[in-house]
Amino acid sequence: MINPIKYMKTYYYPILFALLTTSCFTQANTENALNNQDVQSWKTLDPTNFNDVIIKASAENKSWIKKPEQYIFNILDLSNLKQIHYDLVSDNIEAPENITITLIRDGFLDDSVRGDIHSIQLIKNNQSWKISSVKQAIRCWRNDSSAYSSKACP
Repeated sequence: MINPIKYMKTYYYPILFALLTTSCFTQANTENALNNQDVQSWKTLDPTNFNDVIIKASAENKSWIKKPEQYIFNILDLSNLKQIHYDLVSDNIEAPENITITLIRDGFLDDSVRGDIHSIQLIKNNQSWKISSVKQAIRCWRNDSSAYSSKACP
């Protein structure tokens, strides 16, 4: 007959410990991915095309225009990626007027560009939001560095 306490000590606790430490490690890596990126230089993008998508969605009464946390899912292509990390910081929790979204896309199906990072600034515009600035930097597959840059990949 199997002793249940011995069985738990032998199998259950080590598995539980491994799962918990892996979970904590993964969360720490995700937070580090957003906060500790080495961005050597940014490329400034014109926000007009992004705002045109927002204006069109507003005319079509899309619900996401009132939820800035959903903007990146509707204005940027997030398909065919290995990883997506995203962070939203606002100037006020209850009634924000300014929001910064940082988005890291990784695992592009491209032979030179591995991924990119965007910094998107939004400002309150009546009942929706307007993108005031967009910065982007890319990360290359053929580069030993994990840095992002505005330079083209080799």
